[in-house]
Amino acid sequence: MSEWNAETAEWYAANYGDYPTNRLAVNELDLQHNVSIVDVGCGTGAALRYAALKVTAGNLTGIDPVPRMIEIARKLTEQHPAQNRIDFRVGSAEDLPLGNGLADYVFAFDSIDHWQDIGRGLGEIRRILKPDGSLILVKDKGVPGANEALARLGKDLDSAGFDVVEQREIHAEVRFSLWVCRMTQ
Repeated sequence: MSEWNAETAEWYAANYGDYPTNRLAVNELDLQHNVSIVDVGCGTGAALRYAALKVTAGNLTGIDPVPRMIEIARKLTEQHPAQNRIDFRVGSAEDLPLGNGLADYVFAFDSIDHWQDIGRGLGEIRRILKPDGSLILVKDKGVPGANEALARLGKDLDSAGFDVVEQREIHAEVRFSLWVCRMTQ
């Protein structure tokens, strides 16, 4: 999928909108009830809806560059118990429409490969993360080239001033890598 637009957003929502990595990755995380989470490349918002079951008093923000995807995310969240705490905004990883130092966690679940400029996107994540915040990356291992992409990602993270402090290989309904990254000092 080289160009994301309303048509590809509809296709993605129908085929991958609630992909198991959203639920499984959130289940792996020990999220406190009052944290702030930003999901970059949030797609249909599934990861935030799962996170909202743990984060009962925190703020949850989904960012996606495709306006139709944001419309779909909002529609799917209308009946969710946490609908008033989940905010969806149009924006890119390279220019996040958020203030500095506000996120305890930034999620990038299978989205980083779609960013236009990974280095710039990681710089924006550094800007919005709190000093002790974490970037949580998920990479589906079932797609061709996943291992090579993870190796490149490690170099990108290092260049952008992130340390991978934990890496888990999850073998459940789907196989994926989950990386917990923190900013270097």
